[in-house]
Amino acid sequence: MSKIVIIGLGSGGFAASLAIRRTDPEASITIIEKRPYEMFSPCGMPFAIEGIVGLDKLRFSLPEDKKISKLLLSEALAINPVEKNVAVKNRKTGENISVPYDSLIFAPGAEPFIPPVKGAKEALDKGVFVLHDIESARKIIEYCGKAKRAAVVGAGPIGLEIAVALRAKGLDVTVIEMLSYALPRALDRDMAKMVEDSLGERGIKLLMNKSVNSINGAPVESVSVGDDVIVADMVVLASGVRANFEMAKNAGIEIGKWGIRTNARMETNIKGIYAVGDCIETVSLINHRPTMMQLSSAAYRQGMVAGRNAAGGYDTYEGALGTFVSLIGELEVAATGFNEFFAESAGYEVISGKAHGKSKPEYYPGSKDIGVKIIADAKTGKVLGAQAVGEGAGARINVIALAIKAGMDVYTLSQTEMAYCPMVAENYDVLNKAADFAVRKLEKGR
Repeated sequence: MSKIVIIGLGSGGFAASLAIRRTDPEASITIIEKRPYEMFSPCGMPFAIEGIVGLDKLRFSLPEDKKISKLLLSEALAINPVEKNVAVKNRKTGENISVPYDSLIFAPGAEPFIPPVKGAKEALDKGVFVLHDIESARKIIEYCGKAKRAAVVGAGPIGLEIAVALRAKGLDVTVIEMLSYALPRALDRDMAKMVEDSLGERGIKLLMNKSVNSINGAPVESVSVGDDVIVADMVVLASGVRANFEMAKNAGIEIGKWGIRTNARMETNIKGIYAVGDCIETVSLINHRPTMMQLSSAAYRQGMVAGRNAAGGYDTYEGALGTFVSLIGELEVAATGFNEFFAESAGYEVISGKAHGKSKPEYYPGSKDIGVKIIADAKTGKVLGAQAVGEGAGARINVIALAIKAGMDVYTLSQTEMAYCPMVAENYDVLNKAADFAVRKLEKGR
C-alpha cells in the first residue's frame, strides 16, 4: 500500500487528496496541517468581514475516508529525502514524530508579507492586522466594531475587497498604494480608473504613488504617508504574500527565481517529491517563461496533477494565465494573461482594442455598464491578455482565457459567436466589439 504525505491543506493539498483517492483507492494518505481545523476559504474572508456571509460558513472538511490520517495542529519541521520521512511536531502537546512516505506533496502555501514599516510589528493586533486565516478575520471583525477610521495598505484585489467591507461597516477608509493606480498587476491604468471611480463613489479615499513611513501608536492613532499624517485607529496590511519554501530548500529541493522549481508533472528535482500552490514557480502559458501565480484556481489544478502522479498515474500541468475575478463592492473586475506593462516587459510590441457597452440592451431593466480591453501581439494578432470591468466581466474573461490557451488571434476572437437574448446580453457583445477594434488597429498598421 502506497504511503503519500501532504504538507498543507489549502486548495492544492485538498485537490491532491481527491486526485490520489481517485487514482489509487488503496493509498494511505497523511495530511499535516498547522491549523486546528481542516479547511477554509481565504477568498471569502473579506465578504465575511463585510457581513455578507458568516465567518464559520467558510470552514469545511474533507470527505470522510478511513485511509486518510489528518494531523491537525501539527507542524512539519523538516523533510528527509534520503530516509523518506517528515519530522512533525504537535503544536498542542509538543510531541515530535516521524512520518514516513513513498511520495510527498509539498503545499504549505505562503505567509502574509508585513512590510518593514516603523511601528507595524509593535502594533500587530493593537490596531494593525494582516488577513490570512479565520482567526485574523475574526480579530478584524471585532476591532472594526470600535474603530472609526481605517487605512488599508495595498490596492490589490484583497486590499480593495477589505476596503469595501470596512466602508460598509461605517468606517472612514483610505487605501494607500505605492504604485500609481489600483490593481496594477492585473489592469492597465485606463481600466483601473473605472475601479477607482467606483471606489470614490463609495466614499473610499485613494492615495496612489504613496508609501507608508510609519504606523504611529499601539493602539494605532495615525499613519505617516510622506509628509502627511492620516488619522486612523485601524490599519490592515494587504501587501501580498511571500512563498513558504524554506523547508523545501533545506531538504535540497531546487528553488528558482520565484519559488520551488517543478516539471510539468509538478515533481521537484527530488524524485517522489511534488510541490504545488503559492510556494512554487510555474510557467506562463503565453511565453512559457518562469513566473509565479498565487491563485487558488491554479493551486487546485496543480494539486490534481501532483496527486494523480504521486499515486502512480500520469498528468501534466501546462502553465498559468493568471485568470482572476473579484467583486469590489458591486463592481465585477476580471483579467487574464498580460496587461500592457507585462506584455511589453516580456518583449512584445502590443496593440489593444477597448470597448464599452451594456450588459443588456439599454431598454431592458437592469442593464449595466461593462468595459472590455483586449491586448494582442502587434505582429501576429495573437491574444496576450484581457481585462473587463462591469457586470459580466468574469464571463467575458473566461472566454478570452480559453482563446489565449487555444492560441487564437483577435481575428478569430472577433468572430466568436456569443449567446444573445435581451434578458442576458446585447446582440453585438462588448467582447466582439473590443476584438473588432483591435483588428482595425492591426489592419491599419499593415
